[in-house]
Amino acid sequence: METRDDYKGVNYDDIIPAIAIHPGEILWEELKARRISRKAFAGQLGIERSVLTSLLKGRRDFTPDLAQRLEQALHIDATLWTNLQAAYENDLRRIAERERQEAAPAAPIAMQYAV
Repeated sequence: METRDDYKGVNYDDIIPAIAIHPGEILWEELKARRISRKAFAGQLGIERSVLTSLLKGRRDFTPDLAQRLEQALHIDATLWTNLQAAYENDLRRIAERERQEAAPAAPIAMQYAV
């Protein structure tokens, strides 16, 4: 069984996720857990249902204004939503960078050991 000691010295900034999770996925899980319909929730937020659907499917970003509306509607701090959006964008950037590095041609072995 792993313990916290197994992870001492791990720099979590160096860990790049396999996928980026959009805050809409987390919001969708919250709505399901609370049994809130998309139609009712869109009305509560004062947005079109199509906009909410785009948010839930990760096609729209979570703005500070939306985060405030979510805080009022769900009583979940707006900072959480803005932090989730920032983390999502950061993960996308890091994943893209990793993919660029993996796609870059490797230097020939002889050049790696050149004196």
